[in-house]
Amino acid sequence: MNTAMIEKANKILKGCKDASFGVIDEEGFPSVSAISLVNPENVFEVYFTTGLDCNKTRRLQKNNKASLCCYTASNNITLVGEAEILTDQETKDRCWLDWFNEIYEGGKTDPNYVVIKFTTKRVSLWIDCEGDEFNI
Repeated sequence: MNTAMIEKANKILKGCKDASFGVIDEEGFPSVSAISLVNPENVFEVYFTTGLDCNKTRRLQKNNKASLCCYTASNNITLVGEAEILTDQETKDRCWLDWFNEIYEGGKTDPNYVVIKFTTKRVSLWIDCEGDEFNI
């Protein structure tokens, strides 16, 4: 594991609000959707929100293996790991962003509002024309 690359990746991730998130669908195929990250800090653990009634949530309940990709014009951070659906109010409060009011009519306590915690198991990086891949 190249610690300098990890530091660069963490810096890029902190500036990345949108990402692609892939899960396995009911037929065993990958299914990718756009997500908005919630205050990302590092490549080892990433949070975002979604609806309890969304396809990705239903699919994660059956198979929690997932992948997350964040990129800029010339850099790519691809993470492979496991996702957990969190419904506790403390986590929901901590991850709440004001613009979520446009999505969740009931605000922070909307029963459809859930947080996804993504825990990384494998990292693949392409940053400043240099690549690195490692397991955690």
